Amino acid sequence: MRLNNSKIEISHFLREPIFMEDSRPIMQCSFCSTREQCFFNGLTDKESEFLIQNKRELVFKAGETIYKQGTESKYMIFLLSGMAKIMVEGDNGKNFILQLVKPFEFIDFPAIFEDDMLYRTSIAIVDSKACLIDIAAFKHIMLSNKSNVPKLIKHFNQLQHRFSGRIINVIYKNMEARIADTILYLVNEVYYSRVFRLTISRMELAELAGLSKESTSRILSQFKEQEILKIKGKDFEVLDKKYLEQLLRIG
Repeated sequence: MRLNNSKIEISHFLREPIFMEDSRPIMQCSFCSTREQCFFNGLTDKESEFLIQNKRELVFKAGETIYKQGTESKYMIFLLSGMAKIMVEGDNGKNFILQLVKPFEFIDFPAIFEDDMLYRTSIAIVDSKACLIDIAAFKHIMLSNKSNVPKLIKHFNQLQHRFSGRIINVIYKNMEARIADTILYLVNEVYYSRVFRLTISRMELAELAGLSKESTSRILSQFKEQEILKIKGKDFEVLDKKYLEQLLRIG
């Protein structure tokens, strides 16, 4: 279903649920344990009811593709639990991970005001639960209430800022600085701790840095020998965060 007129009544959608063929029960937003962190927290009662009629919760298994680059999506997908990666698929299996998505964030954005196309691939890293919202319904909620528009623009801007920063570091930084950037990203924005257990694989770590797996392993070993990092299997501890920050600045 497409929205051709932003003034269309909500009741039109409520008479024709988008998920008619799905027999699973619809989660009431008022009972959702993640309501306070949800992008849609603060909707009016009418908007909330409209959202409930046009969404589903699904579980994605670890390794399952959520969005596929080059395809069209009819849904906005909001992560409720787990973790996913957003990546650009290159030639010969060479991929670059732009971001690791954590709970209470959207898993990327289709081109919702153009052709609903996906320009990146998203894959669940661990078993994850997500809320799927019909794009037509999402656009209606955003456009029918002017107070929602600044929130949407802010979210878009934050997403583009993250992607731009990651790409710039890969283009202009040397390999050691890329690994420093990746480790700092995990510390500051993913695990929020200098001590963490790596959720992603070493290959995914390399794709975050925009390097080969071999180069990534070599630099990690170098950092370990220099006592910048303590690494044991998937367990990481950043021993000298200031050094990594300096390396990122000058690298």
